[in-house]
Amino acid sequence: MKILVWICGIIAAILMLFGLIDFLMKGQPFLGVLHPANYFHVANAFLLFTIVFLLCSKKEKK
Repeated sequence: MKILVWICGIIAAILMLFGLIDFLMKGQPFLGVLHPANYFHVANAFLLFTIVFLLCSKKEKK
């Protein structure tokens, strides 16, 4: 479970970085994505997965 927390957190951080890069490259799509907000929507989902997996792993320890 701890590995899932790390994986989702790292993916979310990478997607936020991609969103920032896409935002700075105004006018040109980055990796075929037209709007930088799409990166942040997916990153938000991965952050929520991270929180859920973290809470589940803490619940298992009890």
